[in-house]
Amino acid sequence: MHRSLHGSRMVTVLGGEGHGVHGAGSCADEPATVCLTTGRLPEKDVVCRAPADSR
Repeated sequence: MHRSLHGSRMVTVLGGEGHGVHGAGSCADEPATVCLTTGRLPEKDVVCRAPADSR
């Protein structure tokens, strides 16, 4: 789907569980909050690891 949606961005949290990673202290928090509050997407895809204490 990401490839099909021109201009989309993917936020991937490696080691995260399911789709509920927002608010878990991961790198997904900031870009998700910015997108939801301003409509702005990150300039590029975001990839990081889940915090150790979230597993």
